[in-house]
Amino acid sequence: MFDPAIKIHPSAVVSQAKKLVESPVFTDLLKHAPNILMVLNQHRQVVYLNRNPLPAGQAATGDYHGERPGYCLACINITKGEFGCGSSEFCRVCGFNAAIKASEAGKTGVNECHIALKGGDALIMAVVTRPFRFENEDYIFCALEDISDKKRRQMLEAIFLHDILNTAAILEGLSETYGKLSERKVKMMLQDLSANISDEVQWYQLISNVEDKTLQTTLSTVEVGDIATEVVRFLRNTQAFRNRKVDLRMTEGKIVTERTLLRRVLTNMVKNALEASTDNEMVLVSAMYDESARKAVFTVKNEQAIPLNSQLRIFQKSFSTKGSGRGWGTYSIKVLTETYLKGEATFHSTAKDGTTFTVIIPSLDDLA
Repeated sequence: MFDPAIKIHPSAVVSQAKKLVESPVFTDLLKHAPNILMVLNQHRQVVYLNRNPLPAGQAATGDYHGERPGYCLACINITKGEFGCGSSEFCRVCGFNAAIKASEAGKTGVNECHIALKGGDALIMAVVTRPFRFENEDYIFCALEDISDKKRRQMLEAIFLHDILNTAAILEGLSETYGKLSERKVKMMLQDLSANISDEVQWYQLISNVEDKTLQTTLSTVEVGDIATEVVRFLRNTQAFRNRKVDLRMTEGKIVTERTLLRRVLTNMVKNALEASTDNEMVLVSAMYDESARKAVFTVKNEQAIPLNSQLRIFQKSFSTKGSGRGWGTYSIKVLTETYLKGEATFHSTAKDGTTFTVIIPSLDDLA
């Protein structure tokens, strides 16, 4: 127990501080700091890293000295540029890159960094960078805080509350106009509302299970055209999309897959296209079966193009053009398709051709 009446002279405390900072003990203490601490030289090479920033299954191996930040954070995009981290087109929209650029200009950088990891995982970090000079050389001090759980909670709350509030608004509107509508119209709207609430609860539960890595899959035989028809019919029957134009093209064929997840992927694809369209524009939905490859190919095309910077982040977790706290729709297309359905999800978007999302789903007969 310390004695509150006793204090040593400040000069003695300064001496303690100097000895502590210069000793190996201080370096060991930094390894247990809650934040990731990194020092970069003027070539953006790692000079110091207090500890491995990722769990063993995701972390890069080997000595970090001389590597760039993306390597230390196991970013999957480091292989997509000629010179690794900092040279790919995805680095243009990287929050860590933006913060480092600010410090290279002599300023403190503050940003969020979204790191895409292998296996569809993602890491979201708050980044603060600050330049400093030591023995006539320039360095950048970086402090990174893992805010993945915080963002996850915000995203789940925003998705659930947004959808429930939308449904509540429709219900309120129905109550106000009840006397002016036919019994058939009221019944149809109540059926829509009931289906929407059920769908929203199931969607929330699905996201939670995927985020917690507790999702259990059950394989069954799915008719390719039927599931596409089901999704289009469901969305077209909702109030928001009742006047949208949809051209559905399909071929017959069956695959073995996880029906609930595939339906959710297709729902997000079609819903995004409908939201991006007007009543005068056509959304093209295609569901084709490739018998030779035993795969189903689903495409959804709308006439609007996605801005280039948004394209670079389109499958990024927590990124959304619909506002803060959203960002699971397109990310879920990628992670559900590639992690759980063992397929492939891609998109193509230009001003000339519009936007097309494609998922290729193999038949998982061997796993059934």
